[in-house]
Amino acid sequence: MKRKLFSCLICTVLVLGSFLNAYAEGEAIPTPTEAPTTSVDTLGLNAKAAVLIDAKTGMVLYQKNMDQQMFPASITKILTNYIALEKLGKDDLLTANATAIDNIDRTSSHIWLDYGEQAPMIDFVYASMMQSANDASNVLAEAASGTQEEFAKVMNEVAKNAGAKNSNFVNAHGLPDDAHVTTAYDMAMITRAALKNKDFKEVFGQVRYDMAPTNKQKDTRVFSSANEMIKNSKFKYDYATGGKTGWTEAAGYTMVNSATKDNMDLIGVVLGCDSADARYEDMIKLFNYGFDNYKTVTIPNDIGDVHSDVKQGSKVIGEVDFTLSNSLHVLLPMSTDESTLTIEVELRNEDEGEAIQGYAIIKIGDEAVGEVQLEKNITLYDLSFQSYMLPKIVTVVDWFSVGILGLFLVLKFIVFLKKSTKLPE
Repeated sequence: MKRKLFSCLICTVLVLGSFLNAYAEGEAIPTPTEAPTTSVDTLGLNAKAAVLIDAKTGMVLYQKNMDQQMFPASITKILTNYIALEKLGKDDLLTANATAIDNIDRTSSHIWLDYGEQAPMIDFVYASMMQSANDASNVLAEAASGTQEEFAKVMNEVAKNAGAKNSNFVNAHGLPDDAHVTTAYDMAMITRAALKNKDFKEVFGQVRYDMAPTNKQKDTRVFSSANEMIKNSKFKYDYATGGKTGWTEAAGYTMVNSATKDNMDLIGVVLGCDSADARYEDMIKLFNYGFDNYKTVTIPNDIGDVHSDVKQGSKVIGEVDFTLSNSLHVLLPMSTDESTLTIEVELRNEDEGEAIQGYAIIKIGDEAVGEVQLEKNITLYDLSFQSYMLPKIVTVVDWFSVGILGLFLVLKFIVFLKKSTKLPE
């Protein structure tokens, strides 16, 4: 169900011809949900698939084959660690079980965890993200969901809720599996959701981390980020704020990065690059394109009163109010004047109880260019037997009693009339 609440006239705008041509040529795709699978790659990227999005709204700024399913390699760990940080405490003491250690190729990335080795959860997160440790990733998966198989189910659920459309995850680390696939667009949306977690955001941008000795390891393990864009290297990018790299022979070189400049937060994804250098060169092209060709327009946060019933199927179990706490920031091409924007509120999962969500859908004309999830305040009714059914039963019994009493009085009155009426002799 969609409720169009208001049209927000920001100042003036005519979407210039160059703006429209950019859409037509594939330089910028106006909607993240209806973009074509392929596009004209005017940047000449090496990557087989790539995307650049606005982190605030999910608006797609540039894409190349962004919906093409590919192998992600270790950028899978973005989703793994996001889930771990949402479900577990940073100081929770986790234990490396045999299943976590033995269920990986020992020639792949790991930190030589020993059977029964214990450490705080956050240490395993840094090991997974910075060292790309597959054994640490499995430890997190088992701690969060009990088994690696159950964790994979959670991964797919969380990915879908983040906006992923064409992904299927079967493990926590990203080692090759024909069924373990994602897309550039899906990874951008997953990263967008993950970066809303402040602990994940901190890990994502970390350059060095020291893991303290454990019950099985007497030495400190020192982790260094593999992301050359946030370190002093030939690929250092001044506006880069974090990232995760990946590689397998099947996936090629993959990477997800974030960057911030002039109130613009961008997320870039490249998949299937031929070399490590190529993925950095592609990412820099994407970020430069975004910063050079787009500007931020601020929309006030007044969306009006958004109220709805909370339903479980057809049963009303509560009520919910949706609000937008901050102003919206929408990116528009630099070559355009100010634009006429509209905002619609869309409710999703309306019959799924507390899973109901509200979104502010941002449009230019009839084209959706991004969305922001609204904050919700749910009030659930007390539907317990004592509070919900018992009063109804009591009411029914009361009315039934009143009916019986009324019938009794009527009968008594009839009997009285018969006795008091003198019959003719």
